[in-house]
Amino acid sequence: MPFAIALSSIRNKHFAVLFLLLFLLLNTNTLFAFQTSFDSLLTKEYTYLKKMVFKNAKDSSKAILYAQSYLFKAKKDKDTSKIADGFYYFSRITQNEKITEKYADSMILYANNLKTKSYPAFAYYNKAGIAYDQGNFKKALDLYLVTIEKAKEFENTHLFYTSKKNIGILKNRIGEHQTALAELRQCYQYYSKLKEKKPRTYLRTLFALSDAYNLNKKLDSATTFNVLGYKESIKFNDESFKYYFTLNEGINLFDKKSFTTAKDSLLIAIEEFKINDDKANLSMAYFFYGKTMMVLGKQKEAIAAHINVDDIFQEISEIMPNNRENYEILINYYKKLGDKDNQLKYIKQLITVDSVLHTNYRYLMKTVVQNYDTPRLLSEKQEIIDSLTTGKKTSHIIISILAIVSLLLFVLWLINHRRQKQYKLRFQELFHNQDPQKKQDTPIIVKAERTKLAIPEESIKDILGKLTIFENEIGFTETDLSINILAKRFGTNSKYLSKIINTYKEKSFNRYINGLRIDQSIKRLKTDSKFRNYTIKAIAQEMGFNTTDAFSKAFYKQNGIHPSYFIKELEKQILAN
Repeated sequence: MPFAIALSSIRNKHFAVLFLLLFLLLNTNTLFAFQTSFDSLLTKEYTYLKKMVFKNAKDSSKAILYAQSYLFKAKKDKDTSKIADGFYYFSRITQNEKITEKYADSMILYANNLKTKSYPAFAYYNKAGIAYDQGNFKKALDLYLVTIEKAKEFENTHLFYTSKKNIGILKNRIGEHQTALAELRQCYQYYSKLKEKKPRTYLRTLFALSDAYNLNKKLDSATTFNVLGYKESIKFNDESFKYYFTLNEGINLFDKKSFTTAKDSLLIAIEEFKINDDKANLSMAYFFYGKTMMVLGKQKEAIAAHINVDDIFQEISEIMPNNRENYEILINYYKKLGDKDNQLKYIKQLITVDSVLHTNYRYLMKTVVQNYDTPRLLSEKQEIIDSLTTGKKTSHIIISILAIVSLLLFVLWLINHRRQKQYKLRFQELFHNQDPQKKQDTPIIVKAERTKLAIPEESIKDILGKLTIFENEIGFTETDLSINILAKRFGTNSKYLSKIINTYKEKSFNRYINGLRIDQSIKRLKTDSKFRNYTIKAIAQEMGFNTTDAFSKAFYKQNGIHPSYFIKELEKQILAN
């Protein structure tokens, strides 16, 4: 275990000192020099130690010494805010991903006890950035949402909009283009007022916004922001950034079908990204350059560019979902040539790409995997291998297999079509039901049925009245609510309460409570735009469910559709109106 990591994990001051002495005794050659250096650093100001951490960031062995001194000094001073800062510096300079996460978690642990403008919001923002860099976009998105809540609570406007910007960029990556555009427009309005103070953040916002306009097919608006971004990059002496707007405009020109001009812009971007070694954007530039050259009839140059995309993917294992088409192009090209070796090669690569995309984007992947889904790729891969091994297959077997597969696909499509139709009908019923929570008056129970309850009439009326108040005051959203708890509040026993609910509500206690919660969630989703932006987990917790799964199952059991489907269709309906 590295020294810095071991020392940071020792919380007791006396144990820390003993550990330090033991470590240095075992390294007698460096004892005097290290002790002198460490002691002298502890006398330095926090600002100096912070400056030296980042000045030596490229040399972790030096940076760690300053970060370690900062953290040790903060713990000695019992300064919680500075301790959180210390763990932040460690998380920025440590190369090991797992250890980086541990430091980020320690930062959150200390920051949660603070109520300042920076903490705990910045701690969650740091963890979100780490998750993003690791390709865990769902986790990053959730953490950015927490950052926004904390930043709003403690009025940290900068962190609020920085997180909002990153959420917009994430939404662009996962295909949520419309909502991404809305987020980034707001961020642009904010950062355009601060561009003199934060030019780099302003330029990044412009770049993301132009990308969002392109993805929403608002091509003229995309061009406007690409031209603005190019000029602003020069104005703020950040000329390397202008090539990112050149790339975006090259893609935009391709979509405008201005292929010759698009080719020139993409070539300029390619040469720049080769120099600054930006592999991810170089891959994007090659992809659209290949598509452009194919349209211009330069097939050889096009295929070479698409092969370059694959070379970059093998190097950095990163690819955007839409660039999956790169492999479809290569597979179809070699298929037409009858080159089964290369066809098989790129089918294998596409299976790998799908695995990466599934890992990074599985929570919001929608229609990216269409023409070459993994089962079909595996089938084609096996077919080519068999063809290369055996030389041939009889045509009637292939036709039979294709016929069976086609039939199965048709049946699956038919089942799915009917299911979607049923879902839409159920959604319409819920949407047009003005207030699902307001039921008709308690059903009239005949006297014979009431007498079977063996409960005094006054008790029945009292409990029914309290249930009405309970429903009107939304008391059912309390977590861990049980019949015993409710009976105690009503001043009755659980047996009476259970019988009355079973008879007058015609439900068990659990079904009665869950029904009220589901109806309330529908009501709020229909009337509260902020509530619609909650995650399913947050909605479940707000309604009193202990788990997301319990909420989803109860919602589906009551309404015949899942909550995610209802929210998606509700958004469409609201936008249409």
